[in-house]
Amino acid sequence: METAYFNGKFIPKEEIRISPDDRGFLFADGIYEVIRWYEGFFYDMSSHVTRLKRSLRELRINWPDADLFPSFAFDLIKLNNLENQPAMVYLQVTRGAARRTHSFPSPEVPPTAYAYAWGFIPDSKSNETGIKVMLKDDIRWGRCDIKSVALLPNTISFQEARENGLKECIFVRNGLITEGTHSNIFFVINGTLFTHPESNYILSGITRKNILRIAQEAGIAIREEAVQENRIRFIQEAFICNTSAEVTPVTELGGNTLGEGIPGPVTKIISAKFNNEIKALKG
Repeated sequence: METAYFNGKFIPKEEIRISPDDRGFLFADGIYEVIRWYEGFFYDMSSHVTRLKRSLRELRINWPDADLFPSFAFDLIKLNNLENQPAMVYLQVTRGAARRTHSFPSPEVPPTAYAYAWGFIPDSKSNETGIKVMLKDDIRWGRCDIKSVALLPNTISFQEARENGLKECIFVRNGLITEGTHSNIFFVINGTLFTHPESNYILSGITRKNILRIAQEAGIAIREEAVQENRIRFIQEAFICNTSAEVTPVTELGGNTLGEGIPGPVTKIISAKFNNEIKALKG
């Protein structure tokens, strides 16, 4: 029996009932957070909590239990017997249930908070051989920095990639490559690591933040600068990153083979250093 967290309580997942008037259902009026369990610890939980609080603040959702996320996330791992395997914890918080109207409920209603955990098998093959990804105009709204549950453009675009035998869809806005449907992307041009700067057009990924730190510690030149789509021919390496996939090399971008079509040396260095950091944290 799978146990989930719902509004401060741990109950069987199949017993959870959410109102049809919940604004998450009616308006996608909510935020979410996802963190990975590494068989003994959550990686960079403090940054996930910081981002969670920021998303809540940007949508003006008053949820007082954000600081409890580390505690009940760990409880979910234990209650579902996931301590000794790779796992993920998903949290979603909406503005709550109220009669449908575009304005916020007045007076405020209690937010709806739901979280669950599941085990998974990491895609080690993609991390070793690399993946092919597509390019598409960025059709998302202008606040991609908020980790909102309003992900319809992302899901449609990711499905298009899957139907074409590709692993991810990378967005392009005004000729500049931004990020993927559920990942950030990095490029290597003449030994320098490029990635789109933090702005309202990308989500500030936790793995992205740590990769920038790892690259700096390794002495790799970094430029937080968007790469133009018409400069693909100059890209020697690329990789995507997110909480579940960590560092995944990209060998083909929008039908263009990058470098020699295999994971490049800078990507391998960053991937190895990230993996070593995880191993060190495991002790």
